[in-house]
Amino acid sequence: MNIQSMSLFVLIVSLFGCVALKTKVDTKAGRLMDDVNFLLDEKLLDGEIATWRDKDEPKLERNLAVFLTFSENGKLCRDYYTFIVENGREKKPVFGTTCRLSKRRWQRVNWSFRDAYQAPARKRFEFFQEVNRNAPEPVYVSDYRLPSILLKSVQKAEIKHELPLREMINKASKKEALNPVLIHSVIKQESNYNPKVCSHVGACGLMQLMPLTAKEVGVSDPFNPSQNLMGGTRYLRKMLNRRGIKGNIPLALAAYNAGYGNVKKYGYQVPPFKETQNYVKKIMGYFKSQ
Repeated sequence: MNIQSMSLFVLIVSLFGCVALKTKVDTKAGRLMDDVNFLLDEKLLDGEIATWRDKDEPKLERNLAVFLTFSENGKLCRDYYTFIVENGREKKPVFGTTCRLSKRRWQRVNWSFRDAYQAPARKRFEFFQEVNRNAPEPVYVSDYRLPSILLKSVQKAEIKHELPLREMINKASKKEALNPVLIHSVIKQESNYNPKVCSHVGACGLMQLMPLTAKEVGVSDPFNPSQNLMGGTRYLRKMLNRRGIKGNIPLALAAYNAGYGNVKKYGYQVPPFKETQNYVKKIMGYFKSQ
């Protein structure tokens, strides 16, 4: 996955050194623990892969990923998947687990070579890398450009339905702190900007809210464009904040489409439903084309 902040790479250069050489960990323990704590608390999200090269070892490509954030005995814990590529050859992956003791303070990572999660982790990350490569951040931005396919669709819908859809979408996006282009991308896929459409399963409005979902997010009239946009955007934000998703856009989209229960059931990865996987790829394609 694309990591925007360059400071992340600086911080985690020392982190992976602790996987291969324990003696290095001991000599840099103080600085290393500060870097690790910052990384765990602030940066790397579920499903993200950070890839970098240490200037002291240019032949090594280092990779670090979080593949699950979970709770255990009341503590926030994270599982890791790491590997080194040396001269183009990928070495055996290493897995790690740690739990947070308090803000900015984590247990020492317990590393092992267990391979129980290797196959699903690889498959999951390959999918994430494909759909997330060069993707923008999901956070709200006021200065953005709609891809031509979205702009043409929303302009046509605004004329047909006599609604200020771009203004309404921006308002909902700002309220939920989400990138407006992401919301436009979801709407394009869900309803093609038609506030009056309903699916055969009863999902209605611009972001195709099911009756129970509409009730959950406070939408009394799914055919009210403003209500529907606010509710749909609120629900997507809720999915982004769910355990095991934690900011991962493809997983949030999969939960929006197939339900959070299915994302959880399949190990916090996009469920193996062709419809859902195509749904995620299509929306991410719109989102990345800006």
